[in-house]
Amino acid sequence: METFDETKILLAMEGMPCWKRVAFMAYCCERMLPNYRSFQVDTGYGDVAPMRNALDAVWKWIEDGRAVPDLAVLASACEQQSPDTAEFLSIYTSAALDAATATAATLEALADATAKSVIDVASLARDTIDLFVQETEGLDPNDANLERRIIEHRLMQSELRTQKESLALLRNLQEDREKVGVDLRARWSRLVQGSLPMADGSGVTS
Repeated sequence: METFDETKILLAMEGMPCWKRVAFMAYCCERMLPNYRSFQVDTGYGDVAPMRNALDAVWKWIEDGRAVPDLAVLASACEQQSPDTAEFLSIYTSAALDAATATAATLEALADATAKSVIDVASLARDTIDLFVQETEGLDPNDANLERRIIEHRLMQSELRTQKESLALLRNLQEDREKVGVDLRARWSRLVQGSLPMADGSGVTS
């Protein structure tokens, strides 16, 4: 069974260049972006375009390392799409907030992808699943087995397994940055299915 272990994530990142750390963060965000689209479908609120533009800029930076113009503007545009969780009843509200927050944080990491910034984004991806499972499964917050039931859920196991496998893949890649960046962008960018079932009832891939 997979678990969320910050120490293991830190060890997996040890010696990893900044751009690989950012690639891991970007992949987390790519899995969260379809969740934001589900929030839009559910509520009619928000615009996914600023986050899509931000991630496209991140992938380009991963490929060529050139400074991203208007970095602060792109990050601010993502933050402006964050929903107020007190105003919406959608089961995707927290997931949408996590997606916007994580994307802005990934943009900011282009300057310095610290271990903390990587852990923060990975944690947001995990928290998305945690809250969704609690809400959709009707779990009792006072249940002594709450954490075990969440961690064992197929959605959580899928997310944690994907995080572990993507870090291992990045660590072992030996090709030059541009080639790796292009290949990863083709595999990990513009995902249709996110980490949660879609608002139209579609399932998730394992």
